[in-house]
Amino acid sequence: MEDDLLCEYDSTWDTESDGDELEHSGRSRKTRPAFWSNSSSRNLRAAKDMQNYRHGYPNINEEECPEERMTNLKFYLNEIKSSPDDVSIETFHTEWRTDYKRLERVHSYIQWLFPLREPGVNYMAAELTKKEIQAFRESEEAKSRLLDSYELMLGFYGLQLLNRETGEVKRADNWRERFANLERNMHNNLRITRILKSLGELGFEHFQAPLVRFFLEETLVRKTLSSVKRSVLDYFLFAVRDKRERRKLVRFAFQHFEPKDKFVWCPRKIQKRFKKKSEKRQNSVVLSGESAANEDSRYKSKDGEADAKHCKSTADITDVKKQEDGECESRAEDPEKHTESDEQHLNNGQSADVQPADTPDEDLQNLANNNNISECEAGAADCTDPQDQMDSPVRAGEPTEPAAGSASGLASGASRDRTDSPECIAPSETFPQPDSDSRTGETNGLNHKQPEPEEPMDTLEICS
Repeated sequence: MEDDLLCEYDSTWDTESDGDELEHSGRSRKTRPAFWSNSSSRNLRAAKDMQNYRHGYPNINEEECPEERMTNLKFYLNEIKSSPDDVSIETFHTEWRTDYKRLERVHSYIQWLFPLREPGVNYMAAELTKKEIQAFRESEEAKSRLLDSYELMLGFYGLQLLNRETGEVKRADNWRERFANLERNMHNNLRITRILKSLGELGFEHFQAPLVRFFLEETLVRKTLSSVKRSVLDYFLFAVRDKRERRKLVRFAFQHFEPKDKFVWCPRKIQKRFKKKSEKRQNSVVLSGESAANEDSRYKSKDGEADAKHCKSTADITDVKKQEDGECESRAEDPEKHTESDEQHLNNGQSADVQPADTPDEDLQNLANNNNISECEAGAADCTDPQDQMDSPVRAGEPTEPAAGSASGLASGASRDRTDSPECIAPSETFPQPDSDSRTGETNGLNHKQPEPEEPMDTLEICS
């Protein structure tokens, strides 16, 4: 079945090469003699006009133009003024920049600001020539002023140029007001088409695609500028000379245009290709999502096994700790049952020069009561290695007072004061971390002042 959307004036899909330039022979390429079944579905005049522009106006037989006739270049070099307005380029940039009423009302300046090789409504403006185009492209001064003119017109339409290198544009702060003017005055669509063509002629071909993409987003995605939509699809889109960029823009337009069966700006075979690529992309996204979910579940399974192993290890440690606590409690209940090996172990853990401090029994009992460290009442004593006592030896006559606010210091101080059962030490977890006050010596209600000594006792028992 013949594709009823093939157009002889649309060379976008003819080849895979860039550009639509004709062969050096100057003869136009043969195209398929097919038209749309309903010619009103697309502006054929627009398609023919835009292809003529992209092909470099092959119908123009241009004579060599002498240098003195380079009117457009001289205007941009600030050597002559425009006609009939009699305005220089510098005056235009300074006095007309924000005069939006005059920019809307006057129709003779646009041919001077954005010249083309085709005539416009102002018969007093000169058309570009190939020689003049080459000279314009080589003049940095002329191209810089052309960008100033471009920014001026973008502001008039409610846009802002973000990058003078790439041509990226965005909405300006006054876009609502300026968009409303675009909606009311449709002759601005012709001006924008001229601007796009002139950018392509004078060295800013890469500025075309960003501007067209902006208008496609506004008309098809954001649903603004409804009166500009048809011009965007018929004219703006096909002013882009870079074939690859033009194809990207057509694809973007197809993706966001509704209804799809009314899209006539590319052949049906190309639309089918777009649909297939879209389906593949969606499938790949779904598959990647499923893969990510599987990976996540696998990692969760591994984490669960690791947690189970960790729990088992924790349970084993808890059992050992309970067993040691039980042994410690049994020793505390009956100190006479200490084995000889325990006594030998205790004797080996003490250095010859370390002597237990003589601490009254009643004083030690007060200290234990103040700090809630009665091992036998708590029932959660740990059995620690006596070798720990060797890390901080206490010599006879030296103070054994623990550091203020240190729970572990209190525990170790209590262990050094005991003489009969050094293994039974309350775990440090039972001590809260107090807030120290150096002035009062109190931490969270615990008084650390040393009690007044009373009569010493010969026998010291803490676990009885």
